[in-house]
Amino acid sequence: MAEKHWHYDQEPVGSWLLAMAAWEDSTTVDVYDLKTGELLSQAVLNAMDKHYVVLRNGTMFKVESNKPLCVLLLDYQSEPAVNATSGPIPHTYYPATDGSFVGKEFIFLASTDLNPQFTILALERADVEITSDDGSDKKSFSLDANAYRRVLLRSWHTYKVRSTGYIMIQSGSPHSYWDPHFSYAIPSANGAFLGTRFYTYSESLWDAYEDYGFRIYSLERTKVTVYDLQSLEVMKEFTVEGESSYRFQAPAREAIAMESEKPVWLIFMHDGDIYKTVGFQSYRENAYGSGLVYIGVRPNEDTLIYLPRNSTCEAYIFVSEVANVEVDGFSTTLQPDKYFFLTQPGLHKIRSNKNTLVLIIHWPLIPENQGIEYPGTLIPCIETVHVYHEVALTSMGKAFPITYIIAGASTMVVIAIVVFFLRRRRHTSQYYSRNRK
Repeated sequence: MAEKHWHYDQEPVGSWLLAMAAWEDSTTVDVYDLKTGELLSQAVLNAMDKHYVVLRNGTMFKVESNKPLCVLLLDYQSEPAVNATSGPIPHTYYPATDGSFVGKEFIFLASTDLNPQFTILALERADVEITSDDGSDKKSFSLDANAYRRVLLRSWHTYKVRSTGYIMIQSGSPHSYWDPHFSYAIPSANGAFLGTRFYTYSESLWDAYEDYGFRIYSLERTKVTVYDLQSLEVMKEFTVEGESSYRFQAPAREAIAMESEKPVWLIFMHDGDIYKTVGFQSYRENAYGSGLVYIGVRPNEDTLIYLPRNSTCEAYIFVSEVANVEVDGFSTTLQPDKYFFLTQPGLHKIRSNKNTLVLIIHWPLIPENQGIEYPGTLIPCIETVHVYHEVALTSMGKAFPITYIIAGASTMVVIAIVVFFLRRRRHTSQYYSRNRK
């Protein structure tokens, strides 16, 4: 575990909240301390039930269950009160009830404020129904293919979303000009992280000088086209070279789609430089960027990950069964409940013969002696990393099918895996608390 750091005169928070929502009845959940093997919490949940576990700052943990469920790690220092109306807003995507990030049924716990922080992104024409756990909040609407809608949900309620067509669900407004910029991974339109079509909410105001943007990385040279999802017009076209990364911004666009000729990965990443076009020279609070990012690696598939160059970085590679893992040409046998540790900024290539989960944590190099501020994220299930779908995507101009093979989900679920945070850095806007190192 990394040592604790301090940012100015502020001390680290003492805990984080692990928040879970069950997808099926009779779901057993065990939460373990990954270092000691101690059982920290145990529960049996029915569909749409919630379970909270407050974790001490610095805990490395593992969640195991007999059936899939939604697991969030949130910068919240206690179980929410019955009358609580707001919580930290994760910058993340939510899995469907088969574990893929594309689907027609989703069950998840909403952590949000009083603004429409959830985006429904339609891959096909879809009639969408949203229902809260107590039945008091119901919504229904229709979306055309390549359309989206922002929706307001109630914090600390479990929601079920059903759709007649394939959709994706994202939370957060990640690129607000004045707020910190938190990194997050963007799954592709096939439900896995590697693909040729991506959808994401953006923001109309960007700082062209600040050290952040959408970053693509590719194993092969490929042409990329970026579309405005409101007008369906082409915004940008460029080429990404093989085994390299390319960063772009999307100003004056609320949501975008990106398409590539060859499979790529897409992430929103802040590289860490604290300078911004505007702001006080001595206190660059608004230029702060950090990340707590999970990426799935499918078996026998070369996967590129990127660690930001102007940040302190820590990457942890996990498996749920004995696996042969290769990182930048170095091969090792990785055991369950152990991890491979990586800190070198830049592009890295990972390959494994089993489902693998990568956690990337980063925070700015400057100022010194600080830790990570981050509102929260979804923790993917390591045993459903391989699940992806067959989706007939409609192009921005003309219709053409893009076919993906559908892979089955494993019946036993190990929802991994970690965090051992850190400390929090308070921000002037109304963000809860976040742990850091």
